[in-house]
Amino acid sequence: MLRAEGILSVFDRAAEQLRFPQPEHPHSYLMAARLHAFSDADRWALVVEAVGYNPRAANVVDAQHALGNCLIGTAENWATQFVNRVDNFQDLFEEQPGPPRYRQVPIVVRGQELRADAAPTIPPQELFRLLVPEHRDLMLGTGAELRQLVPTDLPRVLRLDDWHHTALRVRPPSAERDRRRHLHENLARHVPPEQRVPFEIRPSDIETYRQIAEVLALADPSHYQPTLPPNTHWGNWPMSGAL
Repeated sequence: MLRAEGILSVFDRAAEQLRFPQPEHPHSYLMAARLHAFSDADRWALVVEAVGYNPRAANVVDAQHALGNCLIGTAENWATQFVNRVDNFQDLFEEQPGPPRYRQVPIVVRGQELRADAAPTIPPQELFRLLVPEHRDLMLGTGAELRQLVPTDLPRVLRLDDWHHTALRVRPPSAERDRRRHLHENLARHVPPEQRVPFEIRPSDIETYRQIAEVLALADPSHYQPTLPPNTHWGNWPMSGAL
């Protein structure tokens, strides 16, 4: 029998190891996100996609982050696969010193030519974000891709294209962490409640992931009842790609 507490403990342990998905990754300019929850009586899996322009990878990359107790190809509770989306990236920009210049040619994604009305001087991340309103699904994962991470017979019980995420602040367990927590709690007693800053923010502290853990444990999407506004649109995470 699945329990939400056990699922949340996996979320938190993944966060301690920097394996929990976050929209504001410093190496990738966020473009689109999607969350998939899969579950039955004994198995669960969560896949969070974050599509972004990654200058280091020289492509638009769909980072598919999986958590679960039945992931394919690993005995761990987490796995990630990266899928490049642009077929002709090397043809899009002029080779020259300085900022890249867009050649104003079609952008080929999964064999489809997509046209963007953009000036040569447009930054690459802004160019690719122009594609999202009309071609969002082309950027995100196919069923076959997701099933490379999750068993084919595990039902999907929930899919979200936008949800509320809070930036995580997690420290791995250690004696130093415990000491700092104790000091933080002592100091917080002298601060008005409305001004207190939490020592950590883990997935288990966030309403969205507590509810999703219930959905996964019970294979019942009705337990997702958010009270906070969704914020996973790229415009809410201006520091994504900052490095």
